[in-house]
Amino acid sequence: MANPEHKEHLDGLDKISVVSYRSGITLFALSLLALFSAELLCVLEMETAPLLREWSIKCIAVSAALSAANIHVYDKKVRALIAWSSWLGLALFILLPTKEWLYIGFMFITFSGIALKESYCFKVKGLNLVPLLLISSVLVLWMKEPTILAPLVGLSGFIFAVLAIAKWKMPLHFDIGKKASYEI
Repeated sequence: MANPEHKEHLDGLDKISVVSYRSGITLFALSLLALFSAELLCVLEMETAPLLREWSIKCIAVSAALSAANIHVYDKKVRALIAWSSWLGLALFILLPTKEWLYIGFMFITFSGIALKESYCFKVKGLNLVPLLLISSVLVLWMKEPTILAPLVGLSGFIFAVLAIAKWKMPLHFDIGKKASYEI
């Protein structure tokens, strides 16, 4: 965990990295809320549901790439596990586009790791619950149950939105911490 009292000098690439990471978290929150809306529309049998669902899933993929490429975790094994889950999910997104539950499952591993990582820094209520909600969402995606999926992704999206707001309020150097502490 980064020490907020330590102020590391950030170069341009560091700043872009932090902004991209935070943008990924924000986009993920918005994507889950859009998926929540799509699943509700699906339950109501509205014609716009499939289009909104497809759009939200593509945005989840983009948010996974942004966050995975720019995650700041000192331990290289943990960093690799969190990041490579998204890369595998993105590869499956391209290779097996009909297996939503599979590629989203790998992307949700990344965001579960992010939720746990950020729970050390923020006291956002429910942040520790997010991995369970996301795992349950993958199971429900596999079962194709929009009435169960909607509240799971809606609650996850809300919690991540609260996290995103908290992240944008803090200085950029908080995300980086001490550069010398990163394992390469």
